[in-house]
Amino acid sequence: MHLKISLRIMDGDGEKVFGSGVVELLRKIEETGSLNRAARSMDLAYSKAWKILAEAEKRLGITFIERTIGGAHGGGSRLTDEGRDFLERYEKFDRRVRRQAEDEFAAAFPEWKKETEG
Repeated sequence: MHLKISLRIMDGDGEKVFGSGVVELLRKIEETGSLNRAARSMDLAYSKAWKILAEAEKRLGITFIERTIGGAHGGGSRLTDEGRDFLERYEKFDRRVRRQAEDEFAAAFPEWKKETEG
């Protein structure tokens, strides 16, 4: 047996605003320097990735990435300081919640070996 935890930030209408998908997209942007390459690496259409990111930025009031358009060296994207700060705080929160949930799961079900899944 194992515990699976999925955290999401929801708006007042119950709509998902931020979660593991946006985290992965932002980390891929950081890794590749490009929203387009990040989307491709996740098998997402660029337009879908852009929409997800734009919606998170709008609802949270945060600019996650700075975009540069084409030019001699091509365009690209990079995380803003504000975006990186939010992402790092969210990931820290996520880790803390998971550890706490794992401990609570182990206390409630000591007969099961402590095995967890993200």
